[in-house]
Amino acid sequence: MWSNLKKRIWKCKEFFVIIPVTTGILLGIRFMGLLQPLELAFYDLFFQWRPPEPVDDRIVIVAISESDIQNFGYPISDETLTKLLNLIKQQQPRVIGLDIYRDLPVPKTYGSGYQELVKVFESTPNLIGIRKVIANREGSGVAASPILEQRNQVAANDFPPDNDGKIRRVLLSLKDQQGKTVTSLSAALALQYLQKENIKLEVLDPKAQKYQLGKAIFVPMQENDGGYVQQQLGGYQILSNFRNFQDGFRSVSLTQILKGDIPQDIFRDRLILIGVTAESNTDYFITPYNSTILGNSFPVTSGVTLHANITSQLIAQSLDGRPVLRVWSKPIESLWIVIWAFLSGLLCWKRYNYRPPITQSKFAFRIPWVTLAIASLGGILFIASYLVFLWGWWIPIVPALLALFGSSTIVTGYIALSANEIRRRAILSVIPDLMFNVSVDGIYLGQINYDRDIELLYPDFENIGKHLSQILPPEICDRHLFHIQQALSTGKVQVYEQQICIDGNCQDEEVRIVVSGVNEVLFMIRNISDRKQAELTIYNKNTELANTLEELKTTQKQLVESEKYASLGSMVAGIAHEVNTPIGNSLMAASILEHATQQFDAAFSRGELKKSSLQAYLDKAKISSEILLSNLQRAAELIQNFKQVAVDQSSLEQRSFSVTDYIEKILISLAPQIKYTPHQVFVQGDAEIVIQSYPGALSQIVTNLVMNSLTHAYHGLEKVGLLQFEVEEQNDKVIIIYSDDGKGIPPESLPKIFDPFFTTARNSGGSGLGLHIIYNLVTQNLKGNILCKSEVGIGTKFIITLPQNLHE
Repeated sequence: MWSNLKKRIWKCKEFFVIIPVTTGILLGIRFMGLLQPLELAFYDLFFQWRPPEPVDDRIVIVAISESDIQNFGYPISDETLTKLLNLIKQQQPRVIGLDIYRDLPVPKTYGSGYQELVKVFESTPNLIGIRKVIANREGSGVAASPILEQRNQVAANDFPPDNDGKIRRVLLSLKDQQGKTVTSLSAALALQYLQKENIKLEVLDPKAQKYQLGKAIFVPMQENDGGYVQQQLGGYQILSNFRNFQDGFRSVSLTQILKGDIPQDIFRDRLILIGVTAESNTDYFITPYNSTILGNSFPVTSGVTLHANITSQLIAQSLDGRPVLRVWSKPIESLWIVIWAFLSGLLCWKRYNYRPPITQSKFAFRIPWVTLAIASLGGILFIASYLVFLWGWWIPIVPALLALFGSSTIVTGYIALSANEIRRRAILSVIPDLMFNVSVDGIYLGQINYDRDIELLYPDFENIGKHLSQILPPEICDRHLFHIQQALSTGKVQVYEQQICIDGNCQDEEVRIVVSGVNEVLFMIRNISDRKQAELTIYNKNTELANTLEELKTTQKQLVESEKYASLGSMVAGIAHEVNTPIGNSLMAASILEHATQQFDAAFSRGELKKSSLQAYLDKAKISSEILLSNLQRAAELIQNFKQVAVDQSSLEQRSFSVTDYIEKILISLAPQIKYTPHQVFVQGDAEIVIQSYPGALSQIVTNLVMNSLTHAYHGLEKVGLLQFEVEEQNDKVIIIYSDDGKGIPPESLPKIFDPFFTTARNSGGSGLGLHIIYNLVTQNLKGNILCKSEVGIGTKFIITLPQNLHE
């Protein structure tokens, strides 16, 4: 068990170094005070985010406003102040705090007004005046009223500002230059107010200056408490737990009181604070609420309002149990920071040392779970710190957040810096190739991935330190040394193949040489014997397939030629049959003419020639001549058309010709095949449309289209078919539209009609080459294109587009 634990610790040794070092640096930065501004900023932010509290009805502020100063002047005269105090005393307040310096009479002459004020001071035991204990810039404080000083009814109104000028700490007491302990105004007012509640200040630990006031326990603040670092402290200070009064305190002005314009019993049994709130006065301070960092900022706070807020804190803490703001000790704070640093570092370390199975996600972009986890922990830390702050604890959030994110960043950075080595190990663990190092001089340095089970033609460890010439055959060694020098001189990876045979064992290898150091190269050798065998097999198969394909092409060409000459032979047979009729008629007419001539010659020889006989002979000769002429002309026309079409089909020469006239000539040659069917063929178009192209190819196209319709389009249909050619001219193109009104082509067959050997009438002798020949002639010989449209039961249409001049 201990052995396994040591192995695990050793495996994570980097982690146990990085985290303590990171945390130590962070704690050092904190103890140097570099984080204090950030920590105080978050301290202020938490105050601003506090939920609002109801107005403290126990305190009333008598505010001397700007309008009061305009009415009564400033400083307030002794006479006016006497009237004010007498009016307040009439309602029997519990305690009165006079936040106005009164070390001198106003005016400075000791008149009746001053005497009356002295009488009020002497007759008001619950009145507390102020003095300034901490010296100002001139090096002196401000004295209290001599009368109140004699009666020990004086308190200090000093505030301890931080370096940024904000008031975050509270003075409960301090010593003056004579060493006398002076209670702060807020504390004196609170103590006086709580006397009626039978609550007095109790000493719990004199040495630690630990006191209890009602439900509150006070311990003096230390110089390194919370986010403070070596903060200069004087007197008895605590952290201020300011109350969030959105509406402030109940307040009445000096003018309102003197005029009697105030609610009845507004001062009765309450704590009254009298002070100046005029903007022209300099008695203003900045608190955590007077900020603009992500919160609602209040205007600057007047001194009397600040005293009222602190007094309200102390009273609420003593009576209501409102928490006193406390902090952890430095060891606990340090442990808190270490925990967050350790936690985030551990998450990152686990993330890169444990790879969960990769699952397919429908989202292309996925955030790593460790990033989400650390971000969530940061949010939890922030929220928890805020909630704890509401409960009265100021815990270090800034260094904890820095520890959380800093440790994760540093651990991730360390892993990234180590990624090359990790990647190298990962690559070596999966590469099946033999990998070894060789020096630039050809000395074998040993195998790298020796932990893999790779079959070697020669042993590894026995050859370390030997030259390649001592291990490999000379030609193999020379080749390796040559490519080593090439890799060193060019810096490029050298890749080549070889066959090596050692002790009768042969294998094909692919060799890669990479420069891996200043004086060494890395060999990566892959056994490709199986691949070479597969390549040879594939080559033989490809050769066999190529020969088979060539035979198929030759057979296809022969079939196409056979189809072509079969069409020509069919046309010859039809022409021979068509010419037979006019030749027979001519032969009959010649026979009749010969017989009449013989009779005419015999009558002439006998001398029996008559006019009537001569006239009969002439009539027969005329009729016979007409029959001979018309039939021989018909035969000559048929023969001439056949000759032209036959020559065109067997010739590859170009010429100019009228498309419409030439199609009609082709149809004449097809007349024997057409006349035995009930179908009709029409040609429409301008006879002046001339094309420079191959007439033989066009003849083959027209013949195959017509014969294809006669063979397939009307099979099984009892109807008189209409076959039609339409010739149009558009720009430099000639468009031939051939259509029939047969049974059409099924949609599933339409994409395949131009494929070779595709036919739906193979049982009837169809070869499947007719339309394929048409497609090749149009696209290859005539450089055009052909499109077929068909609907079952309506018919089929072929649209052929040809260039008007094939030379262009």
